[in-house]
Amino acid sequence: MESSEYLALIHAEIDGELDAAQRAQLARRLLADPDLRAEREDLRRLCSLLDGMDDVEPPAQLRANILRALPMAAAPLGHPRAVPRWRYFALAAGILGAAILVFESVKGPGPASTELTGTIAAARAPVILDTVRLEAPIGGRVSLYRDGNRLGLALELASGAPVDVVVTSAGQTLTVNGLGTSSETRKVALPEAATGGRVDLTFLMSGREIARATLTTAGAH
Repeated sequence: MESSEYLALIHAEIDGELDAAQRAQLARRLLADPDLRAEREDLRRLCSLLDGMDDVEPPAQLRANILRALPMAAAPLGHPRAVPRWRYFALAAGILGAAILVFESVKGPGPASTELTGTIAAARAPVILDTVRLEAPIGGRVSLYRDGNRLGLALELASGAPVDVVVTSAGQTLTVNGLGTSSETRKVALPEAATGGRVDLTFLMSGREIARATLTTAGAH
């Protein structure tokens, strides 16, 4: 399967449209291809940012003008995903930018539209503090992020069998079970006491330790 076809699977995964066989196929490829894992993470982060933004309803006439200006392209029969999702992202970003310009024109001078868009994204996007990449027998990565005043983990694992992760931070321990058999990213909020310092991870498969990792709020291992 070509890389473009795996990218189509990633788009379908983000949309929640993969069946069990496709998820397993994608998980195997992600395990073997670090570049594809990185590209998937970038796409998922972009989707998360866009999903977190408030909807902006443009004037009806503006929307009609934009839709009329778009090129018409017929999708081939039998390929419902012929238009990649990133094109819809571009359209959404264009409509949002146009709506901001209309708002500025009506309300008078204010922050530049680029500054306003950046402020919205920065206020809503979690901040990645540290990331570790995992090697065989586990593929993928684990990221420590701050969302407001809380810390959390984003666990994106790929393996041939379920993986349990024991997380230790600020003297408290929690366990995340059944990771790695699907390509989804599991997000876990850390206890409120974990506001800084280090987070230790122990990876178990069938109750046996197979790997360890440490993340810190300073990003140093």
